[in-house]
Amino acid sequence: MWKTATAVLALGLLAAPAAAQKRGGTATLGLELDIAGFDQLRVGVYDTAARSAAALLFDTLTRLDEEGAPQPKLAQSWTSSEDFKTWTFKLQPGVKFSDGTPLNAQAIKFNYDRMRDPNNHCACAFYLSSIAEIEAPGELTVIFRLRDPAINIPARLAAPGVTTAYHSPTAVERLGKDYNRNPVGTGPFVLKSWVAGDRLVLERNPNYWRPGYPRLDKVVLRPLPDAQARFASLQAGETDIIWDDNFDNIEKAQKDKSLVVYEYTGSGAAVAAFNTKVAPFDDLRVRQALVMAIDREKISQAVSNGLLRPAQDPYGAGSWVKCQDVGALPYDPAKAKELLKDYGKPVSFKMVVTATPRGRQGGQILQQLWKEVGADVQLDQVDQTTIPTKAFKHDFQLTPWRIVDSVDPGAQMYANFHTGSPVNLAQYSNPELDKLLERARATADQPARVKDYCEVAKIINREVPWFWTFQNTYYAIAKPKLKGVAKLYSDVIDISEAWLE
Repeated sequence: MWKTATAVLALGLLAAPAAAQKRGGTATLGLELDIAGFDQLRVGVYDTAARSAAALLFDTLTRLDEEGAPQPKLAQSWTSSEDFKTWTFKLQPGVKFSDGTPLNAQAIKFNYDRMRDPNNHCACAFYLSSIAEIEAPGELTVIFRLRDPAINIPARLAAPGVTTAYHSPTAVERLGKDYNRNPVGTGPFVLKSWVAGDRLVLERNPNYWRPGYPRLDKVVLRPLPDAQARFASLQAGETDIIWDDNFDNIEKAQKDKSLVVYEYTGSGAAVAAFNTKVAPFDDLRVRQALVMAIDREKISQAVSNGLLRPAQDPYGAGSWVKCQDVGALPYDPAKAKELLKDYGKPVSFKMVVTATPRGRQGGQILQQLWKEVGADVQLDQVDQTTIPTKAFKHDFQLTPWRIVDSVDPGAQMYANFHTGSPVNLAQYSNPELDKLLERARATADQPARVKDYCEVAKIINREVPWFWTFQNTYYAIAKPKLKGVAKLYSDVIDISEAWLE
């Protein structure tokens, strides 16, 4: 139980790199996707590729250590009020954006005000809805005034993402719409060149504020959407590290002494959302039937040789929310058939899947399982970057999604399931669920929060606006010569402190 949060966490930065940690060289990172850009107002959210790039271009206020505890980065220290609704951050002195302008409290405020301004219509704004006001009372003092208590703000500000990337106000205003592809941050690297669909080339920031970093001279980011081509590029030495979720590749790499596999099981889960406002998913029986027809163990064996871990809730093994019983619907195809028979009408719908071998495989397995209980499914194959667009417009019947790895479930759960949220993809509304979500994010009593979030999971498992498939486990595969790869928090391949042996 927290008694106070007023102690200043004046924790030091990482020690300077040892002499053995070689400086220089170029590392090439193979990504799953091309990057749409970095301006929050234009892209709305950062996908896995953009977050990995953001770790190189932008610094966050805090960073997570190996134990997941927040440590200083752009913020030198922080304090909170006793009710956890006011957080004061002291910034590092002398930090500049790569265009030479100062990183100060006014710049931090500019970024948040720009994202939160309703006239800007940023898709990211709802994720900041808990912020009542950002103040900059001094050159290096930033105050977050929140609507509700938040005990994990320092840790939540650590992950590279759309709401934690701080852009040069001068560059944003000077470049206008062209800023999206010309980002200016305080990070260890700066953009040198960008050929859409081919590569981003980042070079060492010569005026980076952290002594000894970066260790690399250059990082090349290559979008390689095809998993086999991406893996082949690593084997051929064309890339040094790749993002991968192809389990055949992962198993091959685990047996290959010339490769290193990085694995991290975080919080969150791969999920899917029903559009509860359209038939047939406006009927609970249909939603329950489809979930009870899913054999997660069978799917795990088919697509991952058993590496995927079935999920019963949205929190996952890496979360501090541990629930004993969340009322997960069992695999019961006979009961599923009964529910569809009771529904009394043919069940036919489209399911959005990514137009990739992995997306098609997963869709085809579900298609077969649902066919066995009497549901007819067509696969709507789209580019992965199209999924968020369709999802936010509610232009789907069933869409894949992901609850990403996070130090706290509060923001995502509230955004995904509270009535009226623009991120409530299912368009589901439940007053009991709303009350739990409001209370869980507004108390500093962690056991009480766990209890509320477990009740949230029970309601969602029972009412099925969404369903979970597998827990989030993240993988990267690299050449052994690349050292200093950070833990894969939030599915981010962070090589901002890496070096080549």
